[in-house]
Amino acid sequence: TMFKKSFPNILLSGVVYYSQHSLAQAAAADKNNEMKVIFQRMATDVLAFRDEMERVYNARCETGTLTQCANTNFNDCSSTLSSQQCMKADELVVSTCGDGNTCNALWDKSLSTVSIPAALAQAPLANPSDPEIIESACYSRLAEQYMVDKYKKDEEYWWKYGVQPS
Repeated sequence: TMFKKSFPNILLSGVVYYSQHSLAQAAAADKNNEMKVIFQRMATDVLAFRDEMERVYNARCETGTLTQCANTNFNDCSSTLSSQQCMKADELVVSTCGDGNTCNALWDKSLSTVSIPAALAQAPLANPSDPEIIESACYSRLAEQYMVDKYKKDEEYWWKYGVQPS
């Protein structure tokens, strides 16, 4: 009789244990699958970026590429950009632009920019004077629309993981 009374409890305990174990395995499998999806997306993004940069590099010698870029200045502290905003300390701090409390850099998320280290930017308005650096900065601007579009497209996806796509 004791066995008959405890058997339902033993059976119920076994079902609960099995259910919890199965749920734990399912949760682990879901996380594993989610990581696979994230890594696949990253791999696809890297290959797409490679293809875009190859396209851009092949267009580097076109007259329009250098003409569009002539006399452009993209200094994080002093440039005037169409949609610039002061970055908060938890977003970006450029020590030469701010004190970490007030405006820490001027940033325009609608444009891609090229940042040149001060040691290489000795020309007027903190621009580079080396022709190879100027060429690289100018032709990389051809990828701007791709990067802006990609950022906008990916921002919501990466937000759910607490990161920004930039």
